Amino acid sequence: MMNKRNLIPLFGTFLLWGSLYIVSKIALRSIPPVTLLAMRYLVSIPALFVILRLRRAMKPVAAGDRRTIFLIGFVGYFASFCLQMLGINRLTGSVSSLLGAMNPIFIPILAAIFLGERLTAAKVGCVAVSMAGVVMIVGVGGTVDPLGAALMLASVFLWSSASIIIRRVGGRYDPMQIAMLAMLAALPFTGAWALMELRTASCTLTAQSLLAVLYMGLMGTAAAHTLWNTSLSLMDASFCSMFYPLQPLVSSVLGVLILGEQITPSFVAGGLIICCGIVLAVLSGRKKA
Repeated sequence: MMNKRNLIPLFGTFLLWGSLYIVSKIALRSIPPVTLLAMRYLVSIPALFVILRLRRAMKPVAAGDRRTIFLIGFVGYFASFCLQMLGINRLTGSVSSLLGAMNPIFIPILAAIFLGERLTAAKVGCVAVSMAGVVMIVGVGGTVDPLGAALMLASVFLWSSASIIIRRVGGRYDPMQIAMLAMLAALPFTGAWALMELRTASCTLTAQSLLAVLYMGLMGTAAAHTLWNTSLSLMDASFCSMFYPLQPLVSSVLGVLILGEQITPSFVAGGLIICCGIVLAVLSGRKKA
């Protein structure tokens, strides 16, 4: 019988990840999107470093793995997260979180392309189901900003690609160390984009926005990574992934309570369809394992 206490860090992970989209919307009121991402990294990197030192989990990086970690940083923590922030800036927190939870859908497809894993009809069906949910949410009449949705989907695709690359080094280093080093690799590119962004966009550092940045860096990144790694050490990865639909659920509730967002019938219907696709994708991978 599963120890119910093991579910506490898992629920905590998706509570933090779900709230991250709402907090981002608050910070974006006065901070441009890429600049906000750079500021988040400036908070997250030292926090992850301290946690790794306390856990004594830091390992020297082999010369052959440095290029891989750089690629993870460039594709995942720079390109993917920049597009994510740009997408969040154009969408509601609820829609952003729902689209951002589609990683379990894209990863099997990319694994089939780049790792030679078998692409089954079930996996293709999961993608088709989830994309039908996206179409329902975006709406034929453009009820959701199409560019924002496209940016979020591109972000998910790139992050799924980075997740495939992580498999090359995942077994040799602590996941938090990989995340920290990848952020370090992404920071110069993100910082350069932020500097160009600030030439045309205004940035006002209010008490509210600074608290939001601290929350994103400390709770949404460092604490969430710690809880997620704890969950993976206690339970099977496929079981943990089944809780991904909690992320948009948390964002939807917080979006209504904090930001006054409206939940439309098409969002509810499309969200349920996407969540079904996510669960089917995870169950398919679990059955294979």
